[in-house]
Amino acid sequence: MLGSEEEADAWLLDWLTAAQLPRFNRKGTLRVVMEVGLAAWLAGVERGLLSNARDRACRQLDQLRERGIRALVRGHVGYPYALDEVPDAPWILFVRGPLEVLNGPRMVSVVGTRRASSLGTSAAEGLMGGMDGLDWTLVSGLAEGIDAAAHRAALNRGIPTVACLAHGLHAVHPRSNAALADRILESGGCWVSEYRWGMPPSKYTFPARNRIIAGLSDAVVVVESNDPGGSLITARLGQDYDRRVFALSPSWCSDGMKGNARLLQEQVAELLHQPEDLARAMGWSECREQDEASEKVEPLLEALDPYMARSFDDIVAAMDWGRNATRKALLEAELSGQVRAWSGDRFTRTSR
Repeated sequence: MLGSEEEADAWLLDWLTAAQLPRFNRKGTLRVVMEVGLAAWLAGVERGLLSNARDRACRQLDQLRERGIRALVRGHVGYPYALDEVPDAPWILFVRGPLEVLNGPRMVSVVGTRRASSLGTSAAEGLMGGMDGLDWTLVSGLAEGIDAAAHRAALNRGIPTVACLAHGLHAVHPRSNAALADRILESGGCWVSEYRWGMPPSKYTFPARNRIIAGLSDAVVVVESNDPGGSLITARLGQDYDRRVFALSPSWCSDGMKGNARLLQEQVAELLHQPEDLARAMGWSECREQDEASEKVEPLLEALDPYMARSFDDIVAAMDWGRNATRKALLEAELSGQVRAWSGDRFTRTSR
């Protein structure tokens, strides 16, 4: 990340000022701004018009701070690392909630149709079971259907979740998900949006929002999608951004999963047969096994002495794990150089 906090604040104020000007939203303006720079573009605005826009921007900045909303500037400290790699990432990302959630390990986007079937809703919940024991974060769009089901399932399992909104953070759309959105904040998750305070949703903002969902993630999972569908946009963006894209196995009798079938047919997505397939495909199962192994090794090392060898039977009795589990833990510790085996099936600790 580049740039000081003071530079980011100055750029943010310039951006909020420019956003108040009608010309800033015209087709082609952003391309010019990227070429000449935001400050240089503002220098060409009529002084009276610029002064009024600056006053409104200052008031809006105060509103954001009063409501605990942070505005992250691309290329500066705090902006999500993964999203910063995306070529068309937003210049500003407004965040309500803890910023560290946006750079969590194993970020997974779970998306799908608003008209979710009972099968799709159950699948979204079941997907979480395949990630048990892993430290990960769910990203979705807080829409009705699969998005909402995924957020709820994550919250019920204590998994941090990020809600990407297609409008300003002044409200929640649809209103039926307002209580769910509040739960996300109360549970340590966050809301994010590229749109300034008061910006309403439109048919253009939802597809644009999908690039943030894909950009924040290590993997994109399509649970249930029709063809066409907004989830297909997210999946193709994930492919463009070099993310792993997955789709649940479609049912041949389900119209609601025609989008899944298309993604698989066109090799945009990899097939998920069962919940455990995601962690296995991403190589995260090995991390879980290593974590479980380390949980076994630590108490085992406490039971061993570096100078006095202890018999296997004594270790089994001390650990109360059973013979097979104890033998496996000893072997793993020996392979990692933490335990040394001696004749007579005896063991010592070599290091902590």
